[in-house]
Amino acid sequence: MRTLFATIALATLTFATASEADAQDYRYEPGIVSLGIGLGDPTALDLKIWTTNSSGIDLGIGLERFDDVLGLYGEYEFGLADFRLGQSGGRGVVYIGLGGAVAFTAEHTTVALIIPIGVDFRFRPPVDLYVEARPGVGLVHRPAFGIGGQVGVRFRFR
Repeated sequence: MRTLFATIALATLTFATASEADAQDYRYEPGIVSLGIGLGDPTALDLKIWTTNSSGIDLGIGLERFDDVLGLYGEYEFGLADFRLGQSGGRGVVYIGLGGAVAFTAEHTTVALIIPIGVDFRFRPPVDLYVEARPGVGLVHRPAFGIGGQVGVRFRFR
């Protein structure tokens, strides 16, 4: 819970102190890196490496299923549509992707195929907020369908 409040406070401070940016600041060129935290399933440290203005590689490490199971994920997210966020000049990207997830416990390792579906909101640089659902199918140990997801904030680095 403390992490959620700290994330909200940091995002609010960034919005309040950021200078007005032109539309070019909302474009992500190949090689731009965003780092942040995603809350949900998994709650994770999240790194996104942009390969185009709307697509990129997303990697994370954190806790799966709100317990002590270490999880890793990696996915490629394909930007489907860009859109403008009102008069503020912010931008958004709707995406779908393909990737994998691994969860480790003392007893076993679970491997899953995941299909992330989400929206990335780009507000005043350097802040991104994202919402993502991750339907997936277990391939090793637990062959079952499941859905995870995150709500998160990332900060862009040039």
